Amino acid sequence: MLLLFGGCGNLSQTAEQMVSYQDQEGRTVSVPRHLERISGEGELVYALGQQHKLVDRGIYGLLTESMARLEPGFEVRPAILETGKLNIETLAGLAPQVIFANASFHKDMKERMQTAGLKVFAVSGETIPESFETVRLMGQVLDCPDKADAYLADLQRLLSLVEERTKGILPELRLKVMFAGPKSVYTVATGEMLQTEILDRAAGENVARSLKGFWADVSPEQVAVWNPDVILLGSSKGTYGVDLVYGNEQFTTIKAVSQHRVYAFPSNIEWWDYPAPTCVLGVVWAAKTLYPDRFSDVDILKLADDYYTKYLGYSFTVLGGHLP
Repeated sequence: MLLLFGGCGNLSQTAEQMVSYQDQEGRTVSVPRHLERISGEGELVYALGQQHKLVDRGIYGLLTESMARLEPGFEVRPAILETGKLNIETLAGLAPQVIFANASFHKDMKERMQTAGLKVFAVSGETIPESFETVRLMGQVLDCPDKADAYLADLQRLLSLVEERTKGILPELRLKVMFAGPKSVYTVATGEMLQTEILDRAAGENVARSLKGFWADVSPEQVAVWNPDVILLGSSKGTYGVDLVYGNEQFTTIKAVSQHRVYAFPSNIEWWDYPAPTCVLGVVWAAKTLYPDRFSDVDILKLADDYYTKYLGYSFTVLGGHLP
């Protein structure tokens, strides 16, 4: 769609070309072809080399402290999120031409943005294919499809590495895994969550696959029935840890505990089991953790350092990252 602005037949102003895209909620969103002011999904914006277009910090959460320490000028850039709450007035004042907002996690924020008259492009990352589609769409909207393709190719190489190393593991020989969540060790990832896809790709079998919803509460008796080979502790952020699981009297007969196969899922600066392309690093880590002999030559820390250096500008180690 080409919008021409002029008067009395004299096109004295530069024509502004608008293009339309379908976002991941199926909505048609029209934006300027050459965007200069954007907000939202900051890490993907960095990965696509478009961070100079961000009107705010772009990156929030666990990585904020690291970026403020390393990135010149980061801390003085406007923050639109404080303790997880959106400052809609600040955002509106920054006049972004488009805002990338997660359809599920930022639903309330997205609706507030739209009510304020801001243009929102909804993205979704509940599955790895959805995350890849987000990258592809953002590459189109930001007019850098080649960078999106290169990024996706790197992500796919990591997934292919895992697929190649685990393809000989028969379904009946896959390790049984319980993926515990942020609230307690009795809160588990269901079959409808990204964590199950991570385990599937890492040749693990989620013992809670039949459960529905988002983080299901289960009893100690149910855990005993499942008797998982491995327990992975998700993004608990210090709520509990490996030592507390080993010290839980109700878990003494659980195979994962008796064989010392309880692990905390990385990482301390960014959760690798979160719906975002970085969860691909989580797939590699999970596969190596479940089947270390098949990945003895794979250095997860080096992979992480290379990934973050290339797509965020600083290595995982320099950002303050460490692995359990």
